[in-house]
Amino acid sequence: MAGKIWTDEELAILKAGYPKEGFRVTERLPGRTRSMVAQKARSLDLSAPTDEWNTEELNILKKWYPSEGSDVAARLPGKTRHAIRAQAQRVGLSNKARWSEEEDEIIRTWYPVEGPEAAGRLHGRTRESVRIHAQKLGISCEYSKKPRRSE
Repeated sequence: MAGKIWTDEELAILKAGYPKEGFRVTERLPGRTRSMVAQKARSLDLSAPTDEWNTEELNILKKWYPSEGSDVAARLPGKTRHAIRAQAQRVGLSNKARWSEEEDEIIRTWYPVEGPEAAGRLHGRTRESVRIHAQKLGISCEYSKKPRRSE
């Protein structure tokens, strides 16, 4: 379906509807996905309305963006990561997924001693995210390097 040529009728629907209703125009384009509509709209230099965020979508964004960042896209069908970041910025949300200097300091202090267990010192961080961030910071866990006793 990705290579299906757009008909004149589909193009007319897209040109008339997309600037007014955004991705809702997909409902009148059977067989066309949001991705196909977005790609074609870009190629035709069409823009969706900027106020197409409804109350429910904004509530989801406000609840989940601080902890999930643009991964909240999984909860917002039809919203791209770019659109999510832009809307979050417009409404003044920040992404907790970014690491603060204070969190970095906790990892520098405790990860060498506690390893991924240092996650217990960081609200909302998982052991895996702590392990990955420590690796990015170039910090290793000292206790995991201790030689094992052979019996």
